[in-house]
Amino acid sequence: MQNGNVNEFIDLMHYGDELIFMYDGKKYFLQGFKEDDICTLYLDCWEPPADDYIYVVSGAPGEGYPVEKFLEAKIWNGKSFWQAEPDMKWVDA
Repeated sequence: MQNGNVNEFIDLMHYGDELIFMYDGKKYFLQGFKEDDICTLYLDCWEPPADDYIYVVSGAPGEGYPVEKFLEAKIWNGKSFWQAEPDMKWVDA
């Protein structure tokens, strides 16, 4: 991951932190939300803006954020996070 440490990025996902990053010329926003003991990760595309979330994944009650499911999902031009990660750039806004 360019402009940051990928291990720190993933650690922050486990807390549902707001993360902004670039991939393939697009700016993405990832955040977690917890409701009724269910943690959900939401991925949005900010630039160009998307009409809805790009990807949403929820964990089982009491199990925390479903980071592994997110990392394995083939949402980066058919690639998983780990396959696309070298081309991602962590940005502030």
